[in-house]
Amino acid sequence: MTCATLVLRNLGRRPGRTLLTLASVSLSLFLFVGLRAVVTSMERVAADSAGQLRLVVHQKTTMTTLLPLRMGRQIREMNGVRAVCGVRWFGGRIENSPEQFPSLAAETLSFPRVYSDFDLSADELEAWHRTRNAAVVGSGLARRMHWRPGQRVALRSTVPPYLTLEFQVIGVTEAAAYPNLFVLRLDYLLDALHEETETSADYDNAVNFFWVKADSSANLERVRTAIDARYAASPHATRTEPEEAFVAQFTKMFGDLPTIANAVGTIVIAAVLLVVLNTMSIAIRERTGELSLLKALGYSRRRIFALVLSESALLGLVGGLIGCLVPYLVFSRSASAGLRIPYFPVITISLATAVTGIGAGVLVGLLSGLAPAWRVARLPVTTALRSV
Repeated sequence: MTCATLVLRNLGRRPGRTLLTLASVSLSLFLFVGLRAVVTSMERVAADSAGQLRLVVHQKTTMTTLLPLRMGRQIREMNGVRAVCGVRWFGGRIENSPEQFPSLAAETLSFPRVYSDFDLSADELEAWHRTRNAAVVGSGLARRMHWRPGQRVALRSTVPPYLTLEFQVIGVTEAAAYPNLFVLRLDYLLDALHEETETSADYDNAVNFFWVKADSSANLERVRTAIDARYAASPHATRTEPEEAFVAQFTKMFGDLPTIANAVGTIVIAAVLLVVLNTMSIAIRERTGELSLLKALGYSRRRIFALVLSESALLGLVGGLIGCLVPYLVFSRSASAGLRIPYFPVITISLATAVTGIGAGVLVGLLSGLAPAWRVARLPVTTALRSV
């Protein structure tokens, strides 16, 4: 009988215990991989943002305070600036629907230049400029809401004066960074504010942010400093920061998710380590006599040690394959698969994350098997046989 056959038979001796241990390992590693996926998805968004050469300008003390539109024209004239897009938060929701998604109003002409990574087609760009109530939506949002180009959608704003506006979907972007985003034209929103409310001109002709696209990476810091310096003494003092820093700051409003995810993941690995260690300790204690008999038949200490360690590592490997590889294969087979959280990118399990989880499972199996394997390998044959 080979060692591999012996390992498999030992694991199958107590099928109930083995299955429960595999279930614990699989569920724990699935949670670990899910938490790692949250971190890697956020890191991916930050990396994508860093390559777009964009800065975010907002009011210095709070993001809810509006900035006059004329500031965008002034920023556009600065050296090193390629384009400026004023953006205003609309916060639209569908009546009687729990669905939440970010909705922003962007300047018509500059939006395609600043957000060139939306990858809109020529026909979609033409429709964006031609249609007053045009809207561009992310692919994930469009699939969930069953929206398609040409469809009309009514949204009610969640910020004063709580307008209800109708939009026509002119395009669906497949850009990975914007799966849940809804973008409308700023001039359509401002015209509605003028026509339907009695708010002041300062409120109507203003935005929450200016997205500034620099002409080169070398000019990013110089443009950032110049913008803040220009408005430092004005009533509209600004804070300008790289887009990746702004995204990180926004996500921290919900808590320091990467730190939390890493901490919980570490606790999960420690817990599953104890589970497998307990299983192996019980299994080896039950088979002490059999293992001592193998020693009497000529099995060396090294071979006994490898036999027990292989059994433990196999538990970790199989649990890792079930808990990590299976969800990866499920998500990778569907373009719409993934976990969707409002205001966050789609959380998907990458191959690297799945492999990390499987590796963690094998490592847990090896570590949990070390103590039982070492103990039984060093136990004298005569002492072990007395316990039979």
